Amino acid sequence: MTEKRDSRVRGVVCVILASMCYGITPILSNTALKGGLPGDFLARIFGQAPAFMLLDPKNAMPNESVVGFGMAIACVFSLITCLIGRKTLRVTRRQAIEMAAYGGGGFTATMLLISYAYLCIPPGTTIVLNFTYPILVAVISAILFKEKLRLPGWIALVIAIIGIALISGLGASGSSALGSDPGLGIPLALLSGLAYAVYFLAGRHASYAGLDTAAANFYITGSAALLCFGIAFVTGRFRLPPTGFLWLVLLSSGILGYIVGLRLLLVGIRLLGSTPAAALNTLEPVFASITSMLVFGEAMSSMKTSGAALVLVGALISILSMRRS
Repeated sequence: MTEKRDSRVRGVVCVILASMCYGITPILSNTALKGGLPGDFLARIFGQAPAFMLLDPKNAMPNESVVGFGMAIACVFSLITCLIGRKTLRVTRRQAIEMAAYGGGGFTATMLLISYAYLCIPPGTTIVLNFTYPILVAVISAILFKEKLRLPGWIALVIAIIGIALISGLGASGSSALGSDPGLGIPLALLSGLAYAVYFLAGRHASYAGLDTAAANFYITGSAALLCFGIAFVTGRFRLPPTGFLWLVLLSSGILGYIVGLRLLLVGIRLLGSTPAAALNTLEPVFASITSMLVFGEAMSSMKTSGAALVLVGALISILSMRRS
C-alpha cells in the first residue's frame, strides 16, 4: 500500500513539473516573437536590464520561423531518442503520408495559430483558450464518429462557453487587460484549440495510432518543420535567430517541451494512468498565466480569472468523461 501511494505521489509530482515546463514554453516562444524580454522584468531579476536580452522589435522573429525552428529542434530530439533507445523508424507509406498530412499539418496549424494569438493577447490567455480542445474533441467525436455526447460533455461545453464569454467580455471595457487586439486574438486562440482537437483525433484514428511515441514525433515534427519553413520561404518570412540569446531561447523551449516536459509527462502517465495525468495537466495554462503575469505583466482581473477557471473546469470535466475511452 505504501509503495503504491509513493508511486502515485511521484506520478503527481512528475505531471505537475511537466505542466510547469509546458507553462514556461509559451513565454519563450513569445520572447522570440517579440525579440527579447521586457526591461522591467529584467530589471527586477538583474537590477539592470542586460542589453543583449532586452526586447528589441528589430530582433523580432516571424511566426513561421519561430514555429519552424521549434519543430526542427523537437524533430532532432525525437531522432536522438529513437537512436538511443534503438527504436525503429520504419513505417508504411500510408503511415508516412498520414503523419505528414494529419500530424504535421494539424500540429503546424495549431502552433501557428497559437503564435499569432500571442501577438494579440497574452500567452496565459491564449493557452487557457487553447485548452478548449478536450471539449471540442468530444463534440467532433459525437458529430463525425457517432460517439454519444453524454451529460458531462454537455455540461462541460456550456461551462466553457460561459468562461469564453467572460474572457471575451473584457474586450469592450478593458481591452488592455487582454492585449493589443483581443477581437482577433481570442478567435485565433479558439481556432488553435479546434486545430489541436483535429490533430488529436487524427492521431487516435489514423494508421499511425499504434506507433512508438518517439518515432511518431520524429515524423510529425519533421513534417511540421518542413511545412513551416516552406511557408516562411514562400512568404519571405524566414529568418534565423538574430542573436545568440534568441538561439538559446528557442533551444531552451525545445529542451523544456520535448525532452524534460514530455518525459516527465510520460512517467506521470505510467504511474497515474492517462486520465488522472491528463486531468492534472490542466495546470499547464495556470502556470502559463502565472509566468505571463511575471514576465509580460499580463493583467488578471476577477472576471478574466473567473472565465479562465470555467474554461479549465470544462476541460477537466471533458477529460474525466472520456475516462472509458
